[in-house]
Amino acid sequence: SPPPRPATAGRLAPAPTPRAVAARAPRRAWSAPHRRCRPPARPRAPDPTRPEETPVRHTREAPIELALARPVRTVADAQGMPGGTAWEPKWDGMRVLALADGAATALRSRHGEDLTLAFPEVVAAVAAHVPAGTVLDGELVVRQGGRLDFGALQHRLATRRTATYAARRAPAEYLAFDLLLREHVDQRERPLLERRRALAELATSWPAALSLSPLTGDVDVAAGWFRDLAGTGADGLVAKGLDQPYRGGARDWLKVKHRSAVDLVATAVTGPVDQPDALLLALPAGGELVPVGRSRSVGAVAAIGLARVLTPVVGGSASTDPGRAVATAIAPLVVEVSADLRWSRGGLAGPAQFLRARPELHPDEVDPQPAGRRGT
Repeated sequence: SPPPRPATAGRLAPAPTPRAVAARAPRRAWSAPHRRCRPPARPRAPDPTRPEETPVRHTREAPIELALARPVRTVADAQGMPGGTAWEPKWDGMRVLALADGAATALRSRHGEDLTLAFPEVVAAVAAHVPAGTVLDGELVVRQGGRLDFGALQHRLATRRTATYAARRAPAEYLAFDLLLREHVDQRERPLLERRRALAELATSWPAALSLSPLTGDVDVAAGWFRDLAGTGADGLVAKGLDQPYRGGARDWLKVKHRSAVDLVATAVTGPVDQPDALLLALPAGGELVPVGRSRSVGAVAAIGLARVLTPVVGGSASTDPGRAVATAIAPLVVEVSADLRWSRGGLAGPAQFLRARPELHPDEVDPQPAGRRGT
């Protein structure tokens, strides 16, 4: 089911309740991923009196740093941001930039990976309905069974050679939440409220593959989203200041995550790297990764997908606890584990249950004091 859309383009408004959202019919699978794109729109003339309206040209290769969020524990901790606080659902998907440029439209992950071939239905929608020279920031998701399915999204990444067929079986959707460039004019120095108004103007005629992620300035509505949208695939909230510019690389935003799962950093695996058995886990502290425990066996099926995102460190073998297998060091990888965890003296009292890999996250984004660890 689609996320709620704001009722008014020019101002913040409470979105429909999650119950109303769930009642809407499921989205129809995209059936024309190769539809003809309209000609690129003519860029409007910039205003020479406004330096932020200087035209900016971006290509697929031009790097764009993304704005980031740091974790806080409660919705109340995210209040009092510059210009007032606005909240958005934190969707269970993949952070992606959409670079609209007609037939050359591209999708790029937060780490610069080109995802264009994997999601033809989203690329076609952006090319046809977003003016050329526009760059959107948002979340790429796949819905299955009435909720967001991160596993199905990862499967789409692994089936690029049959992307058109996969798009019919598990269509993706792009949830846009920010506007970086509009027809080659940089918007990042403008406050969030102005960027969101401009984004809402673009979204008035978007098709099913594109949606405007809802935004509210009402703390009670945000608390309702945090409580009720958890069952549909939102894993928390992101809080932003209405007067904040978009600062790439800066952690100006705040995020509140549900505590049914926590993020840790895997630093080594037992078993072969191409068929891992268990993970050695750590947390960031003082610029280092401090070991906190290990996972249970990830299982044969999960090991297949996990192996695709593991990078062994040359000469990185190390012993684990006495009597256990030798582990192979890997490049730090953020993983999500079950929050049914017990902490003892700063470490896990027992093995964690591996849920999924989060290669799109950086270890610096992991909360060094997850739920239950503070004070241990």
